[in-house]
Amino acid sequence: MFPNVAQARFLIDRQVPEPLMATLTRIGTVEGFGANIRMLHPGDLQDRFEEDITGTAVDHLDRGLFEAHARDEAGWGDRAGHRDMWFAARDIAFEGRRADLDIAAMLERLGFGPTATGGPATGPRLLPDDIDPLLEVVAEVMIRVLLIEVQAFHTFAWAEELLADPDLVAGDGSAATLVPYIRADETPHVEYLKTALTEMRDMTWIGTSGAKYDGREMVGRLWAHGLDRSLGPAHADNRKSILSEIEYWSRTRPNGDDILSEFHVLGDALSPSP
Repeated sequence: MFPNVAQARFLIDRQVPEPLMATLTRIGTVEGFGANIRMLHPGDLQDRFEEDITGTAVDHLDRGLFEAHARDEAGWGDRAGHRDMWFAARDIAFEGRRADLDIAAMLERLGFGPTATGGPATGPRLLPDDIDPLLEVVAEVMIRVLLIEVQAFHTFAWAEELLADPDLVAGDGSAATLVPYIRADETPHVEYLKTALTEMRDMTWIGTSGAKYDGREMVGRLWAHGLDRSLGPAHADNRKSILSEIEYWSRTRPNGDDILSEFHVLGDALSPSP
């Protein structure tokens, strides 16, 4: 997780809390984007697979699983979701200090500006043209979301340690108590995505022409692409954008360059997260 706990503590100690407020805002915003998974609507996928999918997770993607996932992330009606819980944790820990924080500008600097949708990535197809494009998008998005969910468990540990310290943030640790509830919801998200993708991997895919394809190869291509993107340039770009936020706020202080020098002693901004 970047900034690491030591770096986060340092920034707060030096009266530069905005980057941490920004990080919690970013996490909540990304959680809200997760609700877009309900927009996939794959429908009945039986004719895309040779095997009977009755009773499988694949069979239930558009019969409750995607919708339940979306409601967990962004809420439903008057019920708060993970997005709102992260924002609540932020406001408890920093006592609602948002008057001087331009949320729209911050999100723009972090790559979540007005043009961001959180929707499926676009680009050249990875699977044969004979494969239903919607099925490819569904599997690709599931892999992308799964990788994000797995990485989020590092965020949970980071947030709990940081927000539980009453000498560091406000709320006497109450902000940290929200994190285990979010984690408890994310665990079944990971499990249903893993289950459905494993089922797809072990099935025979049927193209629009009736040709058959090995599910292991189909899922394997998408998995390799998703993993490369998750650990490659996108990961580095994300860290750079977070560092830009830290630099932006540090330099609003008279001793900003000194703050940044000490900050970097506590960790390498561009090294991989543990």
